Amino acid sequence: MLVKGVAFYLASELPFEAKSLLEDFRLAVNNAVRAGLQARVTSRNALCRIAYKDFREQHPRMYAQHLVSAFEVAGGVLKNHRRRVRKGVTSRIPFVKRLMMKAENQAFKLDRKTGIIDLPIRAGYHVELRLVVSQYHRKYLDDMSLSLGSLTVLPGRVIVAFRKDAPKPYTPDSVISLDTNERSLDGVFVTDDAGMAVKAEFPDIATIQQRHHDRRKRLQKKKAHDRRTSKNLCRREGLREHRRVDYRLHQVANSVLKFAEERKSAIVLEDLKGMRRKRSKELNRRLSMWPRRKLHQIIEYKAQWKGIPVFKVDPRNSSRTCPICRRIQYSRMGTEFKCECGWHLDRHVNASINLLQTAISNGMAGGLRFNPGAFQHDVMMILYEPAMAARSEPNGTSGIVGVS
Repeated sequence: MLVKGVAFYLASELPFEAKSLLEDFRLAVNNAVRAGLQARVTSRNALCRIAYKDFREQHPRMYAQHLVSAFEVAGGVLKNHRRRVRKGVTSRIPFVKRLMMKAENQAFKLDRKTGIIDLPIRAGYHVELRLVVSQYHRKYLDDMSLSLGSLTVLPGRVIVAFRKDAPKPYTPDSVISLDTNERSLDGVFVTDDAGMAVKAEFPDIATIQQRHHDRRKRLQKKKAHDRRTSKNLCRREGLREHRRVDYRLHQVANSVLKFAEERKSAIVLEDLKGMRRKRSKELNRRLSMWPRRKLHQIIEYKAQWKGIPVFKVDPRNSSRTCPICRRIQYSRMGTEFKCECGWHLDRHVNASINLLQTAISNGMAGGLRFNPGAFQHDVMMILYEPAMAARSEPNGTSGIVGVS
């Protein structure tokens, strides 16, 4: 079962009764967390067994199913806390700070035509939440193949989960192999009778991250005497940076997936777990800000929603290995890979060829055959124009280009 959360803004301010429900729900979650720590349990069912009766007396005006949802949220908090403790990470007693509540699909009603949620506060008393519905939301509201999941209510918006059975991945007719770099996805597109280079550029993401990093650095220095103000201003900068970067990552991922879906292609990505940090402080900061895992995560879950097969392969020595003679070059100076056998190519495209060869040898990409020499050309086709979707950043643009 696949689940996608869709955020809706509220057409009006949250009713007073709903705000009170959020406060009661937060209190119930925090009480359940303390009860779980004392009893050393982390599951919703265990919390229900040990605390449901007492909690019904402490929260008599809360809808019964909301109380069970509070135990579920508390169970998630407790499991995360236990995971940190097992890893040896010092952790305080956890608690929920934000006003929120979660309701299962049996505990609310959503009119898909009008966008009105009927939310019970307590037995016999309900409130209506009117949602702001856009064309984007209509894709999910009008699709009757999607069933409703849980509802998360926040002070300014709600998040509705839509569910559907995972579609069976199609049998690919071609493969896209992508090497992930700090400013681009460089790769190759291979069919039974052709091979082409593709490139997804997003240099403005690094520009945005550097700009907001410099702003936070200046704010921390300027407001060193007022830690609370400094923290709030830096948090605001971080949220704005996150929104701007996340939007561009989605644009790049959508373009890659559209290209793959139209050509019935499988996607080969690097498995970037366990990357080692370098000794340079500046390089470590850049690597920690590099949203490689986030971009892969977006591509993977959207591909799963569309039924596009995605494979992860070990990228070890992919940018150092010659795809012709398999000799490993331990020096990676410059933008071009050169081998003693005479092979030379852009080192990022060279890495994507090695990733593709690994996928084919492991049986992931079928029985495709290709000639690496077919990628030594510079013909390009623009698949995504960032100026049509996002404001370009100084000294950088974003997009995805490929070869047709």
